[in-house]
Amino acid sequence: MRNDSINENKSEQRGCIIKILPLAVIVIIIFVILWGAGLIRIESASETTEQEDSAEEIITTSSSDFMITETEWKALQKEVKRLRSEVNQLKQGNTKPAVTHPASSTRQTAATSTTSVSSRDITLANYSHDWVNSEATVAFKNNTDRTISSITGRMIYYDMSNNMLDYQDFTKSVTIEPGMVKSITLKGYGYRDNYAYYKNGAVPTNPDRKYKVKFELKSYKQK
Repeated sequence: MRNDSINENKSEQRGCIIKILPLAVIVIIIFVILWGAGLIRIESASETTEQEDSAEEIITTSSSDFMITETEWKALQKEVKRLRSEVNQLKQGNTKPAVTHPASSTRQTAATSTTSVSSRDITLANYSHDWVNSEATVAFKNNTDRTISSITGRMIYYDMSNNMLDYQDFTKSVTIEPGMVKSITLKGYGYRDNYAYYKNGAVPTNPDRKYKVKFELKSYKQK
């Protein structure tokens, strides 16, 4: 009885194996086909680890490309400040109102600028000073073609033997039109010592207290 039951079990197992074997063969064939087509890939643990490491390296490298160092950040800030400053300067330059007028500016420049000097531009036309006055009357002639507005010069004083006694530098505002003569007053020489210009009257008791003058033009201004 036992042998019969054992034989029956073995027969059943063989029948099951025979039934499963075709199915297993079909599964293997399908797997082989899919593997050959590349739809299924068998990777080892080491390959998977290497791929993960390489992926991490790629991610790290791509991230480092976008990193900015502190030095680069400071340089970028400086560049931004410089550009802002230039923009502000351009804005100020464009919005600054024009307050000067060419015509008036030209006239002011002409009035305040010093013209190149020639000794013949302004000459001494007359000089008068007697011993009773502290100031002398001095007349100048404008030999230029423009109106004079100021004269800077030097008066040099000599005795009757042409020995130099003293000199006086001066600057006077005076309006002299072209070709015209204008008088101004300057301090006369030797008033306290009773000196007088040689063409004017001197103290009767001191006939030697006379002097001559020479005018030297330093500069002048024109309108």
